[in-house]
Amino acid sequence: MTDNNLMRLLGGLVEPLLAPLSPLPARAHVVQLACGTGTLSLALARRRPDLRITAIDIDPAVLDAGRVEAARDGLAVEFRTMSITALAFEDKSVDAVISRMGLLMPGIAPFDVSAREAARVLRPDGILSIAAWADLESSPYTGFGLRVLRQVLPKGTVPDFEAAFGRHERLEEHLEGFYSIDASWYRWETEYPDFDTWWAFVAEFGPLKPLFDGLDEEARHEARRVMADELRAFRTESGGYRLPATCRRITGHR
Repeated sequence: MTDNNLMRLLGGLVEPLLAPLSPLPARAHVVQLACGTGTLSLALARRRPDLRITAIDIDPAVLDAGRVEAARDGLAVEFRTMSITALAFEDKSVDAVISRMGLLMPGIAPFDVSAREAARVLRPDGILSIAAWADLESSPYTGFGLRVLRQVLPKGTVPDFEAAFGRHERLEEHLEGFYSIDASWYRWETEYPDFDTWWAFVAEFGPLKPLFDGLDEEARHEARRVMADELRAFRTESGGYRLPATCRRITGHR
């Protein structure tokens, strides 16, 4: 369920992240960093079965889930356990690097290390296409989640997540070795069918989960009430929620 709820958010990024790969020739090698269950790689395999696609993550469990889906749908995606700070590829051996979460994301890996590794493995003129979650207020997960937590927890209890990003407009500075960098805000809408589906995502997943888990029964009840108030303006006629989302879409060449 959690993975499905995450995909509700990330699904809107499939087209903008894969479109820059259209010039790649047959048999070009594409690597997805921090792939999770590899849905972005699987989407690429469906539209471009002529590519060689490798999806990497440090969590064997999510890779196993991706392998099951790939086998079920007959998709040629190689899943490998690997850190984005130590890519097991030769220098200048990869034609494109993609990432929907992970690269330039606090808590995953140092920006400069992961960006340097991506640049190392890319061939000359290789393509970089990534999403950077640089504006926490405009991402529904952190935007709504942090606002609710800061209303129900004592002042200073919620960590300063924003400080981990620094200034979002400077993220591109970490991409040393790349040229023709295009960084722009990409906006889309993500839909959740009901309140409990949204709550399961924001309160039972990711870096906010420990904070929600620490709430006592009274505070948790209050958090749900505050969340419902925050979401009221985004209610659909069917009873679900249509939430705006924003991330930094960054493309470049090696």
